Amino acid sequence: MTEIYGQDIKLDSGMQALVSAGGELLLTQDTQTGVQDIKLRLFTRLGQLFYDKEFGSLIHNWIKEENTLSSRMGFEAEVSRRVLLDERVKPGTVDCSIFEWNPSGIKAKVFWEFINENHVYNLVIETNSKMEMVIKDVNPG
Repeated sequence: MTEIYGQDIKLDSGMQALVSAGGELLLTQDTQTGVQDIKLRLFTRLGQLFYDKEFGSLIHNWIKEENTLSSRMGFEAEVSRRVLLDERVKPGTVDCSIFEWNPSGIKAKVFWEFINENHVYNLVIETNSKMEMVIKDVNPG
């Protein structure tokens, strides 16, 4: 499966490289690479990478917005669209839903399936009023 998903340096929840006790960089394996790539895309502001201006998302733009139907729909659509940009994601399987939106932040969950997989993957996205974002894998492994 490495040929489909590739490998990358494994990152911790703070997006810092993980190193083994022997000083070696740890690498992602199989679908773990795909989940990490999606987390990175959502976490990174669109256009921030000088070598890939198309990588990233605009979900940061909603952090200070009012909780309106159009804001909720826009946030959910942006998350879903960015997840679907990963060519390993099975079309028609992406769904984002907000379960909390108040002055202190937004909490949402996004679900999807990878091609050749019969398992649903999901992330929880949390933002706060200080413009900080945390994206957690619901089923780390």
